[in-house]
Amino acid sequence: MKHLKILVYSIILICLTYSKGMASSFPLEDKWLIYEKQVSGFVPYFPSEHPFVKNFYLLLDIQYLGGLGVEVVLTNGDAVFLNNQLKEVAKKDDDTVYFSYERLKQEAKNTGEILLVVNTTDGKCPLGFMVEQHYGAIQLKDSVSKKEEVTLLQRSDSNFRSYLLMWSLVVFFIVGIVSKIGGLKTAGGELLKSFEGVTLGRSEMNKVNSLQFLMFILSFALVASLTVMLFGAGNLWLSRATSEVMNSTISSFLLNIFYIIVSILAFVAFRLIVIYVLGGVFGNSQISSIHGVEFYKLTWVYVLFYMVLCVFWTLNPFYISWEFMRYFLGITFFLKSFLVYIAVSKQVNLRNNYLFSYFCATEFLPSLVAVKVFFS
Repeated sequence: MKHLKILVYSIILICLTYSKGMASSFPLEDKWLIYEKQVSGFVPYFPSEHPFVKNFYLLLDIQYLGGLGVEVVLTNGDAVFLNNQLKEVAKKDDDTVYFSYERLKQEAKNTGEILLVVNTTDGKCPLGFMVEQHYGAIQLKDSVSKKEEVTLLQRSDSNFRSYLLMWSLVVFFIVGIVSKIGGLKTAGGELLKSFEGVTLGRSEMNKVNSLQFLMFILSFALVASLTVMLFGAGNLWLSRATSEVMNSTISSFLLNIFYIIVSILAFVAFRLIVIYVLGGVFGNSQISSIHGVEFYKLTWVYVLFYMVLCVFWTLNPFYISWEFMRYFLGITFFLKSFLVYIAVSKQVNLRNNYLFSYFCATEFLPSLVAVKVFFS
């Protein structure tokens, strides 16, 4: 285990060294369409066959973007329309217009598609890219000479990204200290024993002491706050707490982190209350204690897994689909609830319909609400 920790720290340092270096960009030069009068429809644009074109059309499916935005390099006087609405007119050569993924998703909420139109003044095809953030004409033009389907651009830092990177490292080290204080298991063999209730239907651990419980809750809240700040995009108050505009200063970022941590603690407290209240309602003295222990063991494994995943996400210099990560986190979150259900069902003498009803109220429904509020 000592060697594993050294390896993890080494990988983090390597990623930290290069995380600010490069970021991915996907050219859209072969995606532009033009309107051909002869066929009364749209056809792909070919420079040799279409020497001068007034309007260029780009039709994108929101699922195809994979969490990336779109940036287009313009010349003086070019006009950009998004779903038939004028969005910007270039005031100089090499001006750029950038549409973030969230903005494109909002525009595509009815049809799921985005129609981007560039009305040109020189008849030349504009440069378009799928990018993770706004770069500017110089970096985008430099990447064209590489003639690659995926190009690497110098990553320009934003305050929000720097704060997220800082918070991920802070969470990583705090959880390490907290787990040491509380005696929370981090060794590979001990973590595998957490699944004994699922595989064997028995467990050596039958209770959790107060210090372990408090350190676990603290770690859970910290890692969950990092996960939400990275991948949360709820349509409620969370959309403001996780937006770059609302995290432009360190004070606003920490305030939003505080709000999210308080919300997570309230959510966990409510779940624990429901677990013990329903245990009494169903008249089984064991179900609440066994459920509490299995919830702690399996959730602790997920806390460590999510923490490492989020830290590497902030340090990783290359592109991984943001949407894929959100779906992955949501699915694994539900999977954990089913693992807890299986572990408890093997250790509690309770009719299946009663047990399933109990878990619908204590695990499945709260998990659905959490995904809806924090990731929808």
